[in-house]
Amino acid sequence: MKAILEYKSYLGSAEVSVEDGLIHGKLLYINDVISYAAESPKDIKAAFEAAVDDYLETCAECGDQPDTPFKGSFNVRLGPDLHRGCAMEAERAGTKLNEWVKGACEERLERAKNPAKKVEISVTNHHYVHPEAGVNVQEFDESVPGPLTTFSPGRTAWTN
Repeated sequence: MKAILEYKSYLGSAEVSVEDGLIHGKLLYINDVISYAAESPKDIKAAFEAAVDDYLETCAECGDQPDTPFKGSFNVRLGPDLHRGCAMEAERAGTKLNEWVKGACEERLERAKNPAKKVEISVTNHHYVHPEAGVNVQEFDESVPGPLTTFSPGRTAWTN
């Protein structure tokens, strides 16, 4: 798992270099290349924060706008079939494709943040064999405890 640092809306990486005996990192999701390093895990956060502060100060001194990591929009390449499927589901839901995709991202992010959160799922398995073959027709529903329900050849009703 990669370490991700956060400070003043900037994100940074932290990766161990066995060769150098250092922890290296860089600011993520901006066009400018800003890197930092530290000798120990406890020092990497301070090095990251100093790099962000230095970047912002340098931009201010030069009169440049600092690059911001996220602007709130991005392009996603889905392929035509997935694009069509998402558009159809958005239409069925009575919403715009953008809102539908935003909702899907929010749901996925929520699941990633709370992996232990359980979702109730009811599973029903059906197994039907033609009665003339001399085999019982069975239905099994995991959400309802109890015996299997069968239908025997020559009978006209379900039995428990």
